[in-house]
Order: sequence, then structure tokens, then C-alpha cells
Amino acid sequence: MNNSADELEQDVEASRGRLDRTLGDLQARFQGPGVPRDLADLKRSGQAAGEAVERFVADIRVNPVPALLIAAGVGLLVYDVFRSARRRAALTPVGAYRGSQAADDRGLAENQPDRMQARLDEGLEESFPGSDPVSVRITK
Repeated sequence: MNNSADELEQDVEASRGRLDRTLGDLQARFQGPGVPRDLADLKRSGQAAGEAVERFVADIRVNPVPALLIAAGVGLLVYDVFRSARRRAALTPVGAYRGSQAADDRGLAENQPDRMQARLDEGLEESFPGSDPVSVRITK
């Protein structure tokens, strides 16, 4: 029992040592030259992005035709997307957006109550023909 207590104590001391080293590493990162250097790098990357934009604009000024062709292609792509969306909206039934497709079908001639009974009778006759050797009689 004394042996396991010693092992536990050594294990706790080793864990404390690892924790102290980890905390020391974190303090070293946030203090000293690390953070100001990171901020300076961030400022330099912003300047580099500005310089890249300036070079891009200068290249466009030197060669405007490729830039115009690219802009025209992007414009045609956007135009086609909007045109196809407008066409899709024109082809979609109005009730489909409201989720009331059943309400739109009630107005169809074949779905009127008197015609519906005749269609149900036709469907029953097709499903269970009288010429079938094993005939089933269905009543309403």
C-alpha cells in the first residue's frame, strides 16, 4: 500500500511538472517579442495585399483588352443566371410556392365530383376486370 502511494505521488509530481512547462510556454508566447512581431506581420500582409491590388490595376491599364473580355464573360454568366431564374419562375405554378397544389387541382375538369365518381368506377374495372377467373365484387 505504501508502494502505490509513492507511485501516485510521483505521478502527481510529474503532472505538475508538465503543467508548469506548458504554462511557461504559454507565458513566453504572450509576453516578449512574439505578439508585437505577429502584429507587425499582420500589418505587412495588409501592405502586401495593397501592393498586389496596385500591381493588378497597373496590369489592367497596360493590357485592358483581356480585362474587358473577362468582365464581359462574368457579365454574361450573371445575365444567364438571372434569365434562367426568371424563366424557372415563369414556368412554376403559382400555387407551388404556397404549398397548396391540391387547391389548384380542384379546378381541373377531371377532378369535378361527378366526373370523379366515373373515373373511380373505371379504375375499379381496370383493377378488377369482370373477365378475371377469380372475380371479386367490390361494392361502394
